[in-house]
Amino acid sequence: MDIGIETAVERGRAAFAQGDHAAAEGHFQNALAAGHDDAELHHHMGYLARERGDFDLAATHYVAALRHTPSDPHLLNNLGEARRAQGLLAEAVALFGRARTLLPDVASVAINLGAALLALGRPDLALPHLEHAVALEPGHPGALAEQAACLCSLNRYQDAVAVYRQTYRLHPAANEARYLEALALLALGDFENGWRKHEVRWYSRLGEEQRRVAPGPYWLGDDALTGRTILVHAEQGYGDTIQFLRYRPLLQQRAGRVILEVPPLLKPLLAGTEDVFARGETLPAYDTHCSFMSLPRAFRTKLTTVPASVPYLTVPPDRLAAWRARLGSGDGRRRVAVAWTGTSAIWNRSIPLRLLAPLFARPDCEFHVVQTNMEVGDHDFLRGIPHVIDHSAALADFADSAAIVALMDQVITVDTALAHVGGALARPTWIMLPFGADYRWLTNGSTTAWYPTVRLFRQPALRAWPQVLTAIDHALSA
Repeated sequence: MDIGIETAVERGRAAFAQGDHAAAEGHFQNALAAGHDDAELHHHMGYLARERGDFDLAATHYVAALRHTPSDPHLLNNLGEARRAQGLLAEAVALFGRARTLLPDVASVAINLGAALLALGRPDLALPHLEHAVALEPGHPGALAEQAACLCSLNRYQDAVAVYRQTYRLHPAANEARYLEALALLALGDFENGWRKHEVRWYSRLGEEQRRVAPGPYWLGDDALTGRTILVHAEQGYGDTIQFLRYRPLLQQRAGRVILEVPPLLKPLLAGTEDVFARGETLPAYDTHCSFMSLPRAFRTKLTTVPASVPYLTVPPDRLAAWRARLGSGDGRRRVAVAWTGTSAIWNRSIPLRLLAPLFARPDCEFHVVQTNMEVGDHDFLRGIPHVIDHSAALADFADSAAIVALMDQVITVDTALAHVGGALARPTWIMLPFGADYRWLTNGSTTAWYPTVRLFRQPALRAWPQVLTAIDHALSA
């Protein structure tokens, strides 16, 4: 090796060992520029690029290093991490799989493979790797978290509860595990403990970013509201806010005044409701405040005491009239509002549009698309189906969505805000649920305490959307 190159490499190693990554990268770049090319150098460069968030460059160096040592499990694992960060999950899984074959008893590699499989929507394949990782390192918080997530996706919420409890017993500061345990308890129908423990979300990484910082005391049902003004503010998704608007009449029975702060797209739907403000608008004075998501806890809601009087929403008359004129009287076919995807990033809630093609082919139904999120090619696909009317471009806010729903004979949707609109308007609403459904729909059954007019269609097994759509098709024919 040239003396200058050797010096640059040695200086880079020394700087790297001392934690001076900027200097190390400079020396390694000099060695590369001088023609040095080996696995160790590229491995270092890949690591340094990854550390500063340049995953494209990191991947380039790891690929170069693997040309020299194609069976290095650490390089395979590191390239897998870069590919995962690039969003290339299938390639990451393949790389982690090769690394795991070479390092079968290294927990970090097993965790990487399990997490990538879970992100790819295969918790069934991910779980054995994560269970092995936990066996290798019983207290590893990452392995426990991914294991519990797999169990929830597989509708094994009771097993997930045990993992969450193991996590915070080993790691007392793990409030994420406490928060997720609360959701699992709610899925199991344990509302008393679930809603109580749900309040820990404010102190978890998952929930603290949703926290509405507002002056004044936080109300959780313990203090009297007689003659006082309470502000109730939105916290999470649109559907969550719509679901828990049901508590407004109960609050009005207790408080002197109830002020609602909701996302801007929801305010038009509540045009006929007093004291509704969009987030960001100036609020009147209030004495105490509460999140919509804390109201079940504040009212000590049990599965048998869910306030389920519907409808508790009404459509603004001007929107209803406008959409009635736009839709016309129809031709006698059943009108069905439909949504197959929503804004949630949760991997198992959406259905590939192509799977709905047999349903859309029914000659006795006219389908009305009531969603705004579309994948590439969805509009072209819909234009080729005569009985589908796409309203996605005309939906300005939830008042438009609600107006369409009110004029439909049926709502068929995945677990998104449209499901709550249909339920809150007391319209016949069928919700298509994944195998491991969201906590609010519990773990089994075709009905829900939250909405009397809702019917649940559950996947009988993981990824079983065709079976759900077949059941929907049969129900439409009944």
